[in-house]
Amino acid sequence: MTTAHPTDQPADQRAQSAAEGRGALEIADRVIEKIAAHAAAGVPHATGSPRRVLGLTVSEDPGTPQVTAKVHGDVATVFIDLAVTWPAPVTEVTRAVRAAVIDRLTTLVGIGTAQVDIEVSALPAARREQRRVA
Repeated sequence: MTTAHPTDQPADQRAQSAAEGRGALEIADRVIEKIAAHAAAGVPHATGSPRRVLGLTVSEDPGTPQVTAKVHGDVATVFIDLAVTWPAPVTEVTRAVRAAVIDRLTTLVGIGTAQVDIEVSALPAARREQRRVA
């Protein structure tokens, strides 16, 4: 009786056999949220919404857009809350954010996106440099 040695199999069959014996990689929702927030913040004119309490802005630093995500297998559903600096066109900025998020999720973790919902919750004026008179 002879048995085949693993090196007697073609390389592609050995790789497939090895892959079948491994576990699955599960990406946490929080990882997707961080990647999506970073991708959204990289789009010009997209920022986080200013922090408000009782309708008053309490922080000048808007930070990054707020993201929540749910991963279902190899597909993610993403919700982004952001601000678009005035007078940038909202539709162009949100289109660029959606494309950037989909691209980063696909490139970095191989996750497809079923849906990317974007809510624009503020339109703050673009910051101007403070001039100082000496």
